[in-house]
Amino acid sequence: MTNLSCTERIVVPTFNAEFVPEEDGGACAAVAVARLVTEHDGEKCGDGGLCLFDPEEGLELDPWTQTQLLCVDHLAEHERARAESGPLVGETLTRL
Repeated sequence: MTNLSCTERIVVPTFNAEFVPEEDGGACAAVAVARLVTEHDGEKCGDGGLCLFDPEEGLELDPWTQTQLLCVDHLAEHERARAESGPLVGETLTRL
């Protein structure tokens, strides 16, 4: 089995956060250690219904499922965020 790569983006803080807080550092190339599956139905995911609205087209979307692969660093970020905001009913985290 080949190692799966993290699907998150690398965020780089900028020199002047007042104007541009961060820059996109590209795709994370680290090995994934966890799979995060989020059910976007407008309530379970905690998006307050925004996940079911396409702002570009102005259309309502059907419920959908998002799968992310997380490396050690992005998993730690996710766990910190969940410790602050509490768990979401629509999230399933599986360690690889």
